[in-house]
Amino acid sequence: MRNTLLIAVLWLLSSVCVAWSASYSTQASLRFSHKTHDKNSVNCTTCHVDREASASEAMPGLPGGWQPLRRTPIVDPSAGSVLSQKPEIDDTFGRPGEKRCLECHFKTREKADCGLCHLEKPGHTDRERHRLKEIYKFSHKKHVQFECSRCHHGITNWENLDGHYIAGRMNDCLVCHDGLNAPKNCVMCHSPTPRPQDHTRNYEKKHGMAYRSDPRRCSMCHEDSSCLDCHSRKPRDHTLAWVKRRHGIAAQTNPQKCRACHLDQHVCRRCHENW
Repeated sequence: MRNTLLIAVLWLLSSVCVAWSASYSTQASLRFSHKTHDKNSVNCTTCHVDREASASEAMPGLPGGWQPLRRTPIVDPSAGSVLSQKPEIDDTFGRPGEKRCLECHFKTREKADCGLCHLEKPGHTDRERHRLKEIYKFSHKKHVQFECSRCHHGITNWENLDGHYIAGRMNDCLVCHDGLNAPKNCVMCHSPTPRPQDHTRNYEKKHGMAYRSDPRRCSMCHEDSSCLDCHSRKPRDHTLAWVKRRHGIAAQTNPQKCRACHLDQHVCRRCHENW
């Protein structure tokens, strides 16, 4: 009985491995240059159709984000090349299918020059499509009036299919979403509003230095009034004894901490005229 069970388990594992290997080997790569198409004045929407219909970060037809280009082998024992495989993706997806390519490359089809786009390397995988993290919300539909390159940086220099994806930096968003040109509201893009990894329990002790080094980063989430909630009242250790005996030592030891509230560099001279 034990031997029978062991054989069954081994058979199941081998079946899974074979299935995974088959799936892996049927992922083919395409040769595509965004740079070349840009030089030939091909607009992004020529291939990425119906951008204005996508209310998510994925292109139309890809609600789960970018996915690997999978191909199903044609039932042909003599087929030893990915060139003889039938693509599953077509124009209903964000990334164009063969039909859309042939609108321009019909002469390539007539010459049977498949190698212009298809890499003849069975098992050579197409890099998995990246996507924005689930906590981010983005609508292509609402940004359709802007050039794609405003977010997809350097797209005119992409020599491959994916390029380097989106920079995804918050500062890029804040160029427009500054509260004046476009709304500046965390919940518009973040759901739920994420807490930075460095905002630990001890962060309160060093947040002043972080603000002075990069105040723009703080302003992504916090308004100026956020500082006044705490910094409009005197710190607990600023007693009369502290002023008379210890504040000078503190100022010499950690002047940056003092400047969190005392922004005027000449504030000491109010009492220490000759200092």
